[in-house]
Amino acid sequence: MSFWEELGQKLTQNGQEVMQKTREIAGVVTMNADISDSKRKIRDLYAELGELVVNEAFEGMSAEAIKQVLGDEHADDKNIEIVLRNWKAIYSKAMFIRSEQEVIAINEAKINELKAETKCPACGSRISKGISFCPNCGAKIVPPQEAPAANEAAKQAAAPENTGAETAEDKQ
Repeated sequence: MSFWEELGQKLTQNGQEVMQKTREIAGVVTMNADISDSKRKIRDLYAELGELVVNEAFEGMSAEAIKQVLGDEHADDKNIEIVLRNWKAIYSKAMFIRSEQEVIAINEAKINELKAETKCPACGSRISKGISFCPNCGAKIVPPQEAPAANEAAKQAAAPENTGAETAEDKQ
């Protein structure tokens, strides 16, 4: 193969690698934007939930009446029952918050995968893949290929020994 053919192949290969890296970076930027959007939605929903709860719990009450109900002194010692008539709205907002938190977790996992990073299972710090111990907290990092075997061993160690009693699964 001539010099020019080799050079052409190397340039083509390098160009493809650059394109792939560009796609990865664009993906990270998009996922970071999605994470920011989800966090904004969650903040807005928490504000709406707070407003809904206050409006529901203290509807028609003056500030003085609320003060009497809650009491400034020993408020932590009291069990106060708050009746919420619009629980479906609260439930739907809470479920939406959870779904947005799941979107954030999925996007963060994808970003970590693209960046060759992972999170420490003990402290949550971002760490480089392939290290054995977290530089932040010192926790042992179990590589993903070892994780299923480690999880199985942990399950077996945590399982109670067979006591001779049959379970429904044993009978089937």
